[in-house]
Amino acid sequence: MKIQRLFIYPVKSLRPVEVSAAEITNEGLRFDRQYVLVKPPTKQQPLAEHITIKWRFDLGLFHTAIDKAWSKLTITHSHAQEREVLVVPLTPSPLSLLDAKIFEVSIFGTKAPGIDMGEEAAAFFTHHLNMPARLLYIGGNGQREIPGAVYLPSTTRALSISVNNKLQPQKIRFADAAPLLITSTASEEDARRRLPPMARGEDVIVRFRPNVHVDVATEVDPYDEDSWNMLTIRSRVDRAQQVSLYGLLAKDRRTNELFPHKPVFGQYACAGPSGAVLRVGDEVEVTERVSESGAPMSPAIQESLAMQEGNVTK
Repeated sequence: MKIQRLFIYPVKSLRPVEVSAAEITNEGLRFDRQYVLVKPPTKQQPLAEHITIKWRFDLGLFHTAIDKAWSKLTITHSHAQEREVLVVPLTPSPLSLLDAKIFEVSIFGTKAPGIDMGEEAAAFFTHHLNMPARLLYIGGNGQREIPGAVYLPSTTRALSISVNNKLQPQKIRFADAAPLLITSTASEEDARRRLPPMARGEDVIVRFRPNVHVDVATEVDPYDEDSWNMLTIRSRVDRAQQVSLYGLLAKDRRTNELFPHKPVFGQYACAGPSGAVLRVGDEVEVTERVSESGAPMSPAIQESLAMQEGNVTK
């Protein structure tokens, strides 16, 4: 198995930037979901409310691009005739934000301060969304707690991705519930087959907004990632028309007991160590799976079970 595609989402709920390499930090991939769009707070609602593509599908009309120097983020709109382009720093200078307003943002039960990026950004998004909107940059120490209990049963852990066999405590920026989302090509093709023939040529995987998309070739079945508990990444460098897929998946992919009416695609994940780099083409190995009881299974136990079922010959 190998990493086939890598995605960074500089602004939560906007289109991704597809990259060939991405640096791991303690909050996920560097630059991922460090900006968020919000409705400004009111007297009735003192917290800024994040604007999500789950409810505002027109957020998919915004495109993001990062310059070669990795210093500027350019945001455009597909149907723009006015206010065509917004350019903001990919990493704003702390000095430039000294006098900026700070809003408290709540996302899935955890809060983080968001630093307002000013009137030009607010006017750009307000114009295209036809509603008051502000662009915020992650403030404070640049992270918030993972609301894992909201999405994951107590018996389940997020998938871990280990580079050089090291992991570190994880937090998140403005992501939903985990630093990363992992998907596979087998699951992608299963989802594609559910679409009407005329819609099967589209780039299906971007709908699910993963960070790491793994090419599993014919090695595993669709949704095998449900049982992945630990992945080991071996860098090749280190080694010398819209159709609702949500509804089509709801029939048999409602596997989260806490949200029985919502389909599941991909695996939330943590990764480490900070500073390691993931690259397209890196080899991926499942080094630990989760048993039906939710407990991790070692490779030796996995092989023993496979041999009992007649799946392995020696």
